Amino acid sequence: MDYAKTILEMLERIKTLEEKVTMLENKDLTQNTNDTKKSNYTNLTQKAREYITMSKMKAKESGEKELILLCNDIQKALKVTQRPASICTAMYDSMSINDEVVFAPPKGKSTTLKIKYYLD
Repeated sequence: MDYAKTILEMLERIKTLEEKVTMLENKDLTQNTNDTKKSNYTNLTQKAREYITMSKMKAKESGEKELILLCNDIQKALKVTQRPASICTAMYDSMSINDEVVFAPPKGKSTTLKIKYYLD
């Protein structure tokens, strides 16, 4: 039995469950907050995290081994503009140990940020 592989799989499952719990907790919190600039930022970042998590789950269910996401594509899917910092924060937060940044702009957060998420 390959214990290292089993441990890594279990850690990935724990991370996925923690992301789901965080989404549920943040959903409850955002329903009870005022519409301030900070909560709008948090709401968008959380929506982006949910979008990324759902995209990863759909890709995994369809048999994909990896998923490459671009900040600009997520902005379009969420129908927002001029908010790459929020989307990039969610993209970086959604990374696991093995995931890799395919392209990062010099300042780290722009619509050109591209991350490869491994789904195994």
